[in-house]
Amino acid sequence: MGAQDVASNRLLCLKVFPKHHLERKARKDVLLNELEAYKRLSRALPYPAASFLMGLEMSFQTRDKICFAMDLMASDLYSYLQRHPTYCIRNSGRWAAQMTLGINALHEMGIIHRDIKAANILIDARENVRITDFGVSYVDRNEGPLDRQRNYCSREAGTTHTMAPEVLYNGSDYRLLKYGAPADWWSLGCVIYELISKKHKSLFVTKDDILSYVSWCSSRDRPSKRFPAFEGLHEALVDLISGLLQPNSSSRFGFAEVVNHRSFLSKDGTSEFLDAYSRALDRKAFPSSLPDLRCGRETNAAEIWFRQPSWEKPRVPNVDWVKPALLSPFL
Repeated sequence: MGAQDVASNRLLCLKVFPKHHLERKARKDVLLNELEAYKRLSRALPYPAASFLMGLEMSFQTRDKICFAMDLMASDLYSYLQRHPTYCIRNSGRWAAQMTLGINALHEMGIIHRDIKAANILIDARENVRITDFGVSYVDRNEGPLDRQRNYCSREAGTTHTMAPEVLYNGSDYRLLKYGAPADWWSLGCVIYELISKKHKSLFVTKDDILSYVSWCSSRDRPSKRFPAFEGLHEALVDLISGLLQPNSSSRFGFAEVVNHRSFLSKDGTSEFLDAYSRALDRKAFPSSLPDLRCGRETNAAEIWFRQPSWEKPRVPNVDWVKPALLSPFL
């Protein structure tokens, strides 16, 4: 939901968790895990690609809610695909490059997102992407870069239509397979397909769809080298998506393969990754694209939420936090 900080007039987005929902341990674990991921992002070295990741400004609680306060965004990629499909095609290369840089930045910080999908790719006022929603992310104890060849976790996590096969297999209790960072690159392949395909629909819908694709990839007597859903796509894009959707995680495209892939080259040979950070910052902002927080109401009719005093109960421990930079007297 949209909000405005009374003290600074800054426009924010609030992600709200009703406290009574946290009585279930699983929901509380998701909240605390997401908060830990945001804390990791705030402590990380100043990666330029962090501009393609959603940051948390603060978390606080009222008497009956816990709130995460973040920058207010214009929309998300899923909504853009529904409302502005032609525009999405024109910006597909730029957005795919930004998502790639954002995912790699997460891996450099020791985080596997595990739920990369169009709905978790936000679009800001400059129409750049921000990867968000770290509730089911894996946050490694070591804050350094993840080893691409190492497996870190085994729990099934994420959304089915962008879930890598090695994650999907963990839905059965008897077959827990560990997996690592390549799971995010599979998900990126699913999102890129959705971004550039004619109908902007998910490549996979059910688990059976994914298993059928894995079976097709391993078949020696398939009638075509190109998966049927890829018909009509440019050859370079098919190569990129096929590399990201390689069922064998050790053979799957990763950051190095994607950032050097020919599908990101323009006609003059310039890569979408060249000066991606500075070009993103130089884009014109469109404040009018941000949601109207008034919703037809007068400003003085808006509801004001106050932080719960530290002595007041009921209180959820370990959720009140402010981004360190916000505490600096020089900012």
